[in-house]
Amino acid sequence: MLEDSQKINAIAWEAKKRNLSYGIFSSMLTEEVKQQIYREYEKYLLARKEAEKERMRKCSKKKNNP
Repeated sequence: MLEDSQKINAIAWEAKKRNLSYGIFSSMLTEEVKQQIYREYEKYLLARKEAEKERMRKCSKKKNNP
């Protein structure tokens, strides 16, 4: 579940993808659409976290095996 600040980031993230300002975009949203954006943003954050773990694992592996 996203924290309040992350929910704002999720709406801003989606607005940017659509090339709209946060204010204009957020004023058009229904609660159902917001929930969908939050779920998509959670998936995005999880994918970023996993990619960072993988990058760190590879970096660590290279340092340990020159």
